[in-house]
Amino acid sequence: MISVVIPVYNEAGCLREHVDALRPLLTDLAGDAWEIVLVDDGSSDGTGPEIAGLAAADRHVKGCSHAVNRGKGAAVRTGVLATRGDEVLFCDADMSTPPETLREFLDVLKAGADVVVGNRKSGEAHIERWQPPLRTWLGLGFSRLSNALTGMSVSDYTCGFKLFRGEPGRAVFAEMQTDRWVFDVEFLARAARRGLVIREVPVTWRHVDDTRVRVLRDVIRSFSELLALRRRLGPAPKQARNRPPR
Repeated sequence: MISVVIPVYNEAGCLREHVDALRPLLTDLAGDAWEIVLVDDGSSDGTGPEIAGLAAADRHVKGCSHAVNRGKGAAVRTGVLATRGDEVLFCDADMSTPPETLREFLDVLKAGADVVVGNRKSGEAHIERWQPPLRTWLGLGFSRLSNALTGMSVSDYTCGFKLFRGEPGRAVFAEMQTDRWVFDVEFLARAARRGLVIREVPVTWRHVDDTRVRVLRDVIRSFSELLALRRRLGPAPKQARNRPPR
């Protein structure tokens, strides 16, 4: 079974389109053995009823919800822990990475990886629309600081397209505590400490404008979350560092 987790916050207008895009792909890859888990993170625009309608119309679609907005990390964690799949993908509701990328990621998983991470920073990545320069530089700084604090060597923590083996992945998410932007770092750091094999794969990606991002607020919050994560995890044992990216 393949599970796809999509965290959703005020995305009522595009959900049906994206579920319709995933349905034939998942059927081709897994026959009848797939599910899409949509997690409403306290939306106020009718996202909840839209998810309920999609779930009522298709038994492959499952809805989860938070009464208030708790953050992307909390939404992904709720969704992952509700999955049953042997392989679990979480991706952004805006589909900034094409769903077809899942085919290549599954091949990397079959070749021996436990976690496959989309990499927008690789020279082999295809960027259809770049982020604004400030966001790009802040992202590079975030990756460097995250690596310094966790002992990792990941190029792109925050690409919203990650695939992992279901059983060990759910075990990692059950331990996690980060609710907002730094949850990707916690996931990969905890996965590495468990000895899971992490691979980064170049992806096609396009920036989608998001008015919910507040750069100064989110930079301050992310820095605070990184320091808290370092205190919880402690320094990384040498054997826990991830293998070189693919």
